[in-house]
Amino acid sequence: MPEHTTWFRFLPPYEQFVLWLRGIHGFERSWINGVEYGAEHVFSAALVVIVLVVVALYVRGTIADVKAALVPDPKLSLRTMAELITEYVLSLMGGLMKRKDALYFLPLIGTCGFFILFSNLLGLIPGLAPPTATLNTTVACAIVVFATTHVYGVRSHGAKYILHFFGPVVPTRQTPIYAIPFVLILMALMFVIELISHFARPVSLSVRLMGNMFADHTVVAIFSTLVPIVPLVIPLPVMLLGVLVCFVQALVFCLLSIIYIGLAIEHAEEH
Repeated sequence: MPEHTTWFRFLPPYEQFVLWLRGIHGFERSWINGVEYGAEHVFSAALVVIVLVVVALYVRGTIADVKAALVPDPKLSLRTMAELITEYVLSLMGGLMKRKDALYFLPLIGTCGFFILFSNLLGLIPGLAPPTATLNTTVACAIVVFATTHVYGVRSHGAKYILHFFGPVVPTRQTPIYAIPFVLILMALMFVIELISHFARPVSLSVRLMGNMFADHTVVAIFSTLVPIVPLVIPLPVMLLGVLVCFVQALVFCLLSIIYIGLAIEHAEEH
């Protein structure tokens, strides 16, 4: 599709990488979304990682002096933006989990937030496609959150974490014998419902992010080609709306991730 043609296609490693993908899988189309094999999302994600590393090193260099770092910059800078975003994410996490847990999971949620935000914004640059506009990227991010949720759920509660999948009703010594079969049936039903619910979480995270960014990128590309004479004026309102969508989708992904992890590690009586 023309709106997804990127500058990466002109790089020699791009075609070699696509041929390598086709050679591994033996067919021309992706098994996830059925589109023709491309490597735009791989190169775009690599570009986002490089940019984030450079920005992180720059910001880390500006706060090398601890005393100087306590004084905020007089103007808006990369350091100020990084501090504002980090403080906002930390305050958001602090409202949904304990302060200790928020500080522990801040690197994970912060990394996801910065990566998704920069990936979304990359799609607003002409000639570049956001890596989050494909399921290959969003599924990978969702799987990381999914695995973290259950690994730390088991780590926090042990075997009791598995018991909450069966619901609050369990047979006890006081349970009448005639009621035990009904309790077991109810537990089995709750287990199936909980499994569907938990496996739907990464699907929801990945599909929502991919769908919104794919639509946003496509709309901006369409408006950019409607009036070739003034391509920077006509799509400007759409691009401003696209910036809002980029921030909102990154926020939604992080917010849901915080909720999922917080529910898994919280200590409640039913666990």
